[in-house]
Amino acid sequence: MNDRLENGALAALLVLTLVLVGFSLRSRGPEAAAPQTSASTTPSMTTAPSPSSSASSTTGAGSVVFLGDSVAEGRSATTRAKRWTSLVAADLGLKEVNLGHARTGYLRKGSEGSCGDAACPNFEGMVDEVVRAKPSAVVVTGGGNDAGLPAEDFSQAVSDTLGDLRKALPQAKIYVVNPWWDLRPVPESLTAQTSAVRAAATAAGVTYLDTKQPLVDQPELMVAGGTNPNDAGHAALAKVVSEAIGQTSTG
Repeated sequence: MNDRLENGALAALLVLTLVLVGFSLRSRGPEAAAPQTSASTTPSMTTAPSPSSSASSTTGAGSVVFLGDSVAEGRSATTRAKRWTSLVAADLGLKEVNLGHARTGYLRKGSEGSCGDAACPNFEGMVDEVVRAKPSAVVVTGGGNDAGLPAEDFSQAVSDTLGDLRKALPQAKIYVVNPWWDLRPVPESLTAQTSAVRAAATAAGVTYLDTKQPLVDQPELMVAGGTNPNDAGHAALAKVVSEAIGQTSTG
């Protein structure tokens, strides 16, 4: 009997102890939960997405549209950032909108299927797309692909393109560059084309940029066996265009 009483007392003491411990844990519940809540909210605060610096830096900034052929498109540049258009846009502090299409010109359209199921338009056919971009500046380059086409048709196409751009974008700065050539023999028609572009620029009230011929007789600036500039060539083009634009703003 004494053993039974003793065992019963121990059992009762054990039950009481467990009850007291349970009560103690329950009373500390809210305090124990606090650190857990804090820990779960901290990551959401530190990992919450914030506006990117690039997005905020371009907010409200204007854009510059580049209209041209494969050289403007930058097809032979190793990265988009190394295209002469991208380099010039960075110099101007404007967002780049590249509307260059290979094999196009003021008159000549691209090859069939070059723009989806259709041929890419010539420069004149791209005017509406340029206007839709609402740019603060436009840079037009090209004309070399029109070599050999009727001179009168070329002159009219240049006049129409530049005139339409100026009429639709009266507040924009519009620049047109003399037609460039590559490592191939320079065609006799290039001189007449250059004069036509200069005259059309004057008539339309846009700024003509005389950048000479940065790529002619410069094989180190061209891709091997091609007619487009390499990265060094794109850098050279960016340099002459940026310098020409700078001269117009200070002259």
